[in-house]
Amino acid sequence: MRCLIVGAGQSGLVLAHALLSHGVDVTVITSRSSEDLRRGRAQLTQLTLPHGLAVEASHNLSRWEGAAPAFDRVSLNVIPEPGQSLGFTGALAGIGMAVDPRVKRADLLEYFEDRGGKVAVHGLTVSDLEYFTRPHRMYDLVLLAVGDGELGQILETDHSRTTTRERVITQAYVTGLRAPEDEVQVYSCSSGEVYVVPTLSMQGAVHAVTLIARSGSALDCSASDVRITQPEAVLRRMITQLHQAHIPLWEPLRQSELLDSSAVLIKRIRPVVRQPVHVFDHGGALLGVGDTVLTVPPQCGQEGEASVRSAQVYADRILSEDGIGHAFDADFLRATFLAYMEHSGRHIDVFEKYVDAFWTGRLTEAEQALFQQACTDQSAADAYVAGFADPEQLVRLLQNPRT
Repeated sequence: MRCLIVGAGQSGLVLAHALLSHGVDVTVITSRSSEDLRRGRAQLTQLTLPHGLAVEASHNLSRWEGAAPAFDRVSLNVIPEPGQSLGFTGALAGIGMAVDPRVKRADLLEYFEDRGGKVAVHGLTVSDLEYFTRPHRMYDLVLLAVGDGELGQILETDHSRTTTRERVITQAYVTGLRAPEDEVQVYSCSSGEVYVVPTLSMQGAVHAVTLIARSGSALDCSASDVRITQPEAVLRRMITQLHQAHIPLWEPLRQSELLDSSAVLIKRIRPVVRQPVHVFDHGGALLGVGDTVLTVPPQCGQEGEASVRSAQVYADRILSEDGIGHAFDADFLRATFLAYMEHSGRHIDVFEKYVDAFWTGRLTEAEQALFQQACTDQSAADAYVAGFADPEQLVRLLQNPRT
């Protein structure tokens, strides 16, 4: 079987490795080489939680153990009003890691090629995609893993599903931050969420500080006078906005330093849901992968997990007896995406809606009581954090709260 994966994001690369491990002839086409990735500007840091690490390990992709800081706890600090704070710290059922995407994607791409996978560094057009899916079957299967890249727009928007509102992301990699190296800190307020994540960068262990703001809120750092080309100004604006939002992180952040001149990120994320399959006029079809089809809102902290989970489900389906020896037609491709949604996607979707409901006053009484219990009961706090790492557990917990 010959498979083409267009794009070199995390979901596409994990899928490429999973298929290659089972003897599939896999080609990855990417517009950026591994060196381009390493030299690029900062990208949104993603958490890899225990399940994701297990999937990576199953494909011999545990490339950063012993180098990346490992965390085994998550603290949640909710700030309902200035001067007020409530929350808890819970234990993960295992460890998690975060690796600068510039490092992780470059390493995965180079390792894929070292293992015998084919890599082509080249930009593609819609006409190219149409050609690769023609009946002459240059490839048996074409997968589109371009994230929010322009090519993803070939997949039609799915208007039957709602999405959360736009968020403004501001992130900085910093050194010298007074924050735990084995714990992810999450602050939440009406303006948005803030993540403090121990992360492996090209220069070693740092902290990624990410503001995930509702547009126009106190955490929004996207004012016209702040530019990505002025990283120190971006950091100062982050400190100012954190202070205005009454999040105590502003003071230790003021005493930290930027990692380097490319350590900051400002971007807007508009969550989209697309139809997973595009069928060309000649009958050939392609399947979208990961966040090319379904944007996972960044406030949930599930982007990395969703990428790995979708890659694993896709690989299992493609390698199953139902796929091998049969045409990968549009029906099979749609069923593959639905299998991912049934496996993980729908639970992440529920988690997203829960986070949104928290600040719009739409939590049920039972959900509110469960959160309050976690603030005073360590076992409940651990259950909450276990649900953060595995949304299916959180869904079960919300549906069947303990009394």
